[in-house]
Amino acid sequence: MTVITKWLSFQDAVDRTVQGAVLIYSGNTTQYPNYNCVSYGVLAAVIEGMSSSFSIQYANIFGMYKYPQISFVSQDPIQTDKLKFPYFYRALPSEKTLYTGVIALIEHFGWKWIGIIYPDADSNINAIKNIKKMLTNIGVCIDFTLTVPSINDYSLERISQIKYIIGNSTANVILVYGSKNDVYFLELNVKITHIPKKIWIHTADYSFRIINHVNDPVVNGSLRYIIHKRENPKFIQFVQEVNPSRFPPGRTFTTWWDELCENRCPFNPRRRNCTGVESGRQILYSHCNLRFTGMSYTVYNAVYTLAYALHELYQRTPLNERLLDKKKLKFQDLKYWKLHKFITKVNFTNTMGDKIYFIGDEIPALYDIYNAVILANYSILAQKVGNFNYQAPPTERFFIDNESIIWERSFFETPHSMCSESCRPGNRKSSREGQPVCCYDCVSCPEGQFSNMTDAAVCLDCSEDQWSSEQKTACIEKIITFLSHEDPIGIVLTFTAILFANIAAVILGIFVKYQNTPIVKANNRDLSYLILLSLMLSCFCCMFFIEQPNQISCFLRQSVFGITFSISVSSLLSKTVIVVIAFNATKPGKNLRKWMGVKVPKYIVFICSSIQVLICFIWLLTAPPSTYKNTQAEAAKIVLECDKAAAIAFYIILGYLCVLAAVCFVVAFMARKLPDTFNDAKLITFSMLVFITVWIFFIPTYLSAKGTSTVAVEVFAILASSSGILASIFVPKCYIILLKPEQNMKKLVLKGNS
Repeated sequence: MTVITKWLSFQDAVDRTVQGAVLIYSGNTTQYPNYNCVSYGVLAAVIEGMSSSFSIQYANIFGMYKYPQISFVSQDPIQTDKLKFPYFYRALPSEKTLYTGVIALIEHFGWKWIGIIYPDADSNINAIKNIKKMLTNIGVCIDFTLTVPSINDYSLERISQIKYIIGNSTANVILVYGSKNDVYFLELNVKITHIPKKIWIHTADYSFRIINHVNDPVVNGSLRYIIHKRENPKFIQFVQEVNPSRFPPGRTFTTWWDELCENRCPFNPRRRNCTGVESGRQILYSHCNLRFTGMSYTVYNAVYTLAYALHELYQRTPLNERLLDKKKLKFQDLKYWKLHKFITKVNFTNTMGDKIYFIGDEIPALYDIYNAVILANYSILAQKVGNFNYQAPPTERFFIDNESIIWERSFFETPHSMCSESCRPGNRKSSREGQPVCCYDCVSCPEGQFSNMTDAAVCLDCSEDQWSSEQKTACIEKIITFLSHEDPIGIVLTFTAILFANIAAVILGIFVKYQNTPIVKANNRDLSYLILLSLMLSCFCCMFFIEQPNQISCFLRQSVFGITFSISVSSLLSKTVIVVIAFNATKPGKNLRKWMGVKVPKYIVFICSSIQVLICFIWLLTAPPSTYKNTQAEAAKIVLECDKAAAIAFYIILGYLCVLAAVCFVVAFMARKLPDTFNDAKLITFSMLVFITVWIFFIPTYLSAKGTSTVAVEVFAILASSSGILASIFVPKCYIILLKPEQNMKKLVLKGNS
């Protein structure tokens, strides 16, 4: 029911507008379309100050009869369309200028989260649609869009709803878009400016109307866009000296007079002027308040524009037409004068020094930004804090003096209006699901990425040789690292390698000292010496891994490891083969004694080791090793490693060793039960089992390790396999030699062979 009543009220207003338009050109008391019922004068043009909705109705009617219409209020962009409104002009900028000014203001203060209030009217709906689009382009989000009645039609329920939405909004900045009458009713009913912690941006031009009352404090901090104003001294003089009785009777002039005088000098047609004292009370200000005569400037420009156009028309009208009796001239004849063509050509400088001319359908003018300031809790004084000139170059259009603004008392500094606090450098914005893009969480940049700006949408990747700083705000050079003797793990591995090498050396010394004992002689002491020597070298080759890699060390670390281990394993294989041959040579019908010479073990060791040497030689010729910087292995570090060619060669070398160890394991496993007191087959079987197990587990561990860990894993595998051979084969013999000498007897060897 409320909606129907509101529509009927608006429709009545439109009807009255149409009636008023017909009255203007047909007569003051009668309405006869197409007839002028008065005997004086001829209607040349219409100067009006109505809101957009009513101005459009006037334009539709006057356009049919080609009457020029100059508005000093309507700013609807739709009236710029010359096909629909060919005879419409205005003495102020269109709303498109206002859109740009509002966007410039919001962008200047960095407000990203705002609310919008506008009266329910077609022109406002189109304006808000355009403003929302422009706000989106600069990254501003809308917390709420609130439509209020376009006339004084506020129910208690509606007022309560409006206050609730505004009061619970997290937006500190609210745009109030609409005409001064609409905003007047909004403030009168809802008192929006009494709601604390809000900054209001008004587009309505408060030229005359004062919306607050005595002792009714208004929250400070409102920013208003007001049409460029100049004070006309002659107008002020006119108002001071005019006799009100000379004006036509009616409510319109009475209201205008009261507003101009701020109700301090009630309208009285019989009195010429206020004396400065009313009812014994001193008037604080003259009834000609200079701060609220701004709209008179646009009226002044509109009147003088029409006057100049009529003057130009008169000068260019043929003499015979000018001599016509204007009293007998019908209004239809005026269309031949084509007054509208002369309006667009008007170009003059007014008495205030401003140049007046038309661009399209409007007179270009400045938009001034004003800040409402409270004084003594009863009067609004406008303090100019900036201006917006749409006609200036884009870089010079907007100016604002931040220091001169006095914000609403709840804000101690320039207020912020954001759905989410700004993300500091080192973070990025992460959108919240189902919420506007201005509502987000701040997420720290991951390792290797950075952001050096506030509210970064994404984090940027550092280059391969750089890493993000601790705060993730910049990239710093990565530290070049490698497994060195100074690292804790490097120290442990170095100590272990030296320890095992010394153990092998001690065992070698023991074997040399007790070389003539049965236990040493029975197991081919030359092969034992060779195995111990190769194990010593394999332990010492770990030193090539625990240092800064270079082309030489990359080659030596793999080749020395492969060759020394191939010597060790082939020597163990040779010992096992000799045991098998010796046992089978004693069987009847077996002709194997010729293979029991000294040269057979040497041949086996030489051939098996030579294959490994050949592999290393081919590698050196085809793809010599080099170093490269691994930027992906460890965070914030560049690992200096041997290249992939060295890794491939390592797999080939290791593969050959595993094949050799597998053959040795099979042969030793077959010979483990041969009747020989000092038969090493069982020990060799166990040592090869340890060797193969270590390197089988090494492969997945090596592949999953990164950076210096890969080198550490390889060194650990070398030391583990070396220690496995030492512990499995030579420690038991040293135990017998040193602690059980009674078992180191020739008769036990003979007994074992019998």
